[in-house]
Amino acid sequence: MRGGFIQFVELPESSFNLLKINELNLTAELVDPNNNATQYALALVYEGVQIDEFISVTSFPSTLNITGKMILDALSLTPADLSLDTEFEFVATVTTPTGVYSALTPNFNRDTNTQEGGNTANPLFSPGEKNAMIFKIRFFIPPPKKLRGTSFETPFAAPTDDADYIRTAGNDDEGELMNNPGERHVMHVAAGNGVDDEIGFKSEFFSNGSGGFSNEEIGVTRKTEDVLSYVDGEQGFQLEDVDGLYRLTFDRVAIPSNLTTTGVQIQAFFRSTSWEDNDTIRIYALVERDGSTETLELLNIFGDGIDELEDKWNLVDSGFIDGVTAYTLIIDSEIDSGSEEFYFDQMLVYVPE
Repeated sequence: MRGGFIQFVELPESSFNLLKINELNLTAELVDPNNNATQYALALVYEGVQIDEFISVTSFPSTLNITGKMILDALSLTPADLSLDTEFEFVATVTTPTGVYSALTPNFNRDTNTQEGGNTANPLFSPGEKNAMIFKIRFFIPPPKKLRGTSFETPFAAPTDDADYIRTAGNDDEGELMNNPGERHVMHVAAGNGVDDEIGFKSEFFSNGSGGFSNEEIGVTRKTEDVLSYVDGEQGFQLEDVDGLYRLTFDRVAIPSNLTTTGVQIQAFFRSTSWEDNDTIRIYALVERDGSTETLELLNIFGDGIDELEDKWNLVDSGFIDGVTAYTLIIDSEIDSGSEEFYFDQMLVYVPE
């Protein structure tokens, strides 16, 4: 309240189709909750290049409008220069009669365990504040044609977004986890085998000496505090602090004999936190063909490798493969902190259009 802060009336869409960059149009209403801003200057940041005052606003309320053409022209880029990992960051500086206030997060001093320059960054930049001070534009590629899959829309997601799944067995007991009445689902039985019927999945826990868990935010969820929105629908699957090995296994998907080329994919989101060397995430598929089964590694990361993927949806994809007769997708995770959270959405076995 003593500084300068600009908000969105409603958070704008932040994820756009990479194949239609020229149609990108981010439009949102800006307001000045403190009624003291004389200028809102928005810088565009991309791969170490910063365009200062990419947009400047001097009166409020006002409409912010950002198009793909504006971004490409400012950075001298073409659509061919972009990829699925491309991010454009926007960082605001707000001028008031008493000073100039940057959206850049204060530095955290690990020696003194204090945040230098103020301690308001995390609360102000939470989704609830609808901040227009620092935000990103990211991209997606529309999913291929689905044969079977799930976006976790059918299973029960609990009455509140942050409700826990509570174990009925001992913390470190091994085996399959079952659904509890009124709690987020950790397993699902498919209701049919049509293209629009979500496939099933099961959860298992295996001890690794870390002690196991009694209750955590594990299972199907509608929580959006970290992800802001899901790739497909309003629900996803969340894991945190399992203190052991948690295995999520999707139903085996058989491939009809007339389909010679297929693939498998899933979207993964890793919360921004300090991932440790012993935190591991492995996504793989059991691929059947020619009467045998092989293991196809799709993602196997730990520690700093997870840091590189955090705070965005990541496509984990096999690409097209010939001659597959069935897929079984499996996710193994070993994480031991409540701040270490990740989410999954839009698992697909797909075919060419």
